[in-house]
Amino acid sequence: MNTYYPPTVVLSTMIDHVLVPMDDSPLARHALEFALQAHPSAHVTVLHVVEHVDGRVGPELLVGPEELRDRAEARAERLFDEARERAADHEGELTTVTRFGTPARVITEFARDEDVDLVVIGCHGRRIVPQVLLGDVAQEVVRRASVPVTVVR
Repeated sequence: MNTYYPPTVVLSTMIDHVLVPMDDSPLARHALEFALQAHPSAHVTVLHVVEHVDGRVGPELLVGPEELRDRAEARAERLFDEARERAADHEGELTTVTRFGTPARVITEFARDEDVDLVVIGCHGRRIVPQVLLGDVAQEVVRRASVPVTVVR
């Protein structure tokens, strides 16, 4: 007699390290919730990628790159505090990481270099055009990742 196990049960036992890219979008929060529920004992890494840190454009022209970097790190820490709060009952470990660079590239390189088993990402972040079904970053991560990717809508 064969026993059927729902896919989330089978995957939960095989997934040890989950990467959740995080910005301040509702879909990133949904991705984190999904990862915590679907993989309750996995090590979850919340990764925040800061794309641009310079003072060459916009109203930030009067502040230097150090000030912008400090602001970006403070925003990341607020996101991480929220992630830690959401993961308070999570059985597995939760770590937080901030990296600077192009989001899709940083996410896929991190997944490859840090022995990640699964990436869970929101289908789009803050900059979304209503007609787009899959955001640029999520689409690029799905295309380039060396590990499975779950896209949360």
